[in-house]
Amino acid sequence: MESHEENIRLAASPQVIVNLVREGHQYFIENQIDESYQTMALDLIRRYVSHEGKPRESDPLYAASLYIVTRHPWSHPNPLTKTEFAAKFRMKETSLEWYADSIVEKLGFLTLHDQSQLPFYADPQGTISSVIDSIVSGSVGEAVVHSIVTGSILSTNALAEKIVDRLCSIVKIVPRAFERELLSIVQHKIDKESQRLLKQLEQQDFRY
Repeated sequence: MESHEENIRLAASPQVIVNLVREGHQYFIENQIDESYQTMALDLIRRYVSHEGKPRESDPLYAASLYIVTRHPWSHPNPLTKTEFAAKFRMKETSLEWYADSIVEKLGFLTLHDQSQLPFYADPQGTISSVIDSIVSGSVGEAVVHSIVTGSILSTNALAEKIVDRLCSIVKIVPRAFERELLSIVQHKIDKESQRLLKQLEQQDFRY
C-alpha cells in the first residue's frame, strides 16, 4: 500500500508542476503583478499542484494563489473583497473562491477574519505559524511543569489569553485586529499540545 507521502509525491509529475509554474509566471507578468507577490504565489501553486495534481482550470488557481498571498495578516487593513479581486482578473467569483478554499484546506493555512469579516491567511510554513507554534509549545511545557511542582493547573482560557497577549502586544507577530479569532486558534493548539505532553508523561510512568 502506498504511503500518504507517496500519494502526495505522485499527485503531479515534475513536468506538469514546472509547466504550471511557468504558465503562472507568464500570467502574473501579463497582469503586471509585483515580483515579490509573484514568487510567493508561484511557490503556493507548486505546493498545491504537488499535493492535488493538475487543476481543472489554471487561471483561477493562479488568481487564488495570488489572492491568498496578498491577504497575509500583516497586510491588514486590506479592504479588497473577493468579488473585487475576481472582477480585477476577469473571472467568476465562484471559481476564485473554490480554489482559494481548496488551497487553504489542503495546505493547512490559518484563516483569520477582521471586524469586517474579511479573510486573511497565514501560511503553515510561514513566520506567523512558526512563532505561534513555538510560543504555544513553550508555554504549555512551562504550564505542565508548574502543575507538577505546585499541584495546581492553569486553565486553558487563562493560558490562551496570556499567549495571545504576548503574540499581539509583546512579540507583535499578529495584528490586534485578529485577537479574538487568534484566541480560538491558540486554545485549540494548547489542547493538542497538552494532550501530546500528557500522553508522553503517561508513557514514561510519571504522575502528577
